[in-house]
Amino acid sequence: MHESLEAVNESTVAGLGRLARFFGFSDVMGRLYGVLMLHPGPLSLDELAETLEISKGSVSMNMRSLERWGMAKEVWMRGERKKYYAAEADLWRVVRNVLSGREMREVQVAIQVLNDSLAKLKAADAELSDEERALAAYYLERITELQSLFQFARLGLETILGANAEFDLDEIRKIELG
Repeated sequence: MHESLEAVNESTVAGLGRLARFFGFSDVMGRLYGVLMLHPGPLSLDELAETLEISKGSVSMNMRSLERWGMAKEVWMRGERKKYYAAEADLWRVVRNVLSGREMREVQVAIQVLNDSLAKLKAADAELSDEERALAAYYLERITELQSLFQFARLGLETILGANAEFDLDEIRKIELG
């Protein structure tokens, strides 16, 4: 492979590993997705392990996670007994899968925790001293601000997830940020 192609491949795969780690996934998951994304055809577990120089067990475990998140799928290869995988090339679908699973669930949990905290504050009000009531009022103010933030996050996620599945990434690429 030409050195420029190899350099682009390596930096992209490494970058996806760092990005995955940033979002709370494993580095290996990101790098596996990168290898699959940049390969024109399906790859076997052995090929993935060899490419990334990691154990087949690690590849297998991380591929199950990629499948669960809808980022890769097993591909049947005629005459082969090995498992082969291909990346989900529709990046909008990948984003929607992650947002609808993990992110929406975490926002919902945060909202519920905040609601429970408000209920505890209100229930304890009669038993609090004046000093404790002042602190409870401060808590109430802060928790209300957090509730607003998480409700905004939920609304944003619902808007994104409710958007047309055939989202046009080409149109987004045309947007100039500056």
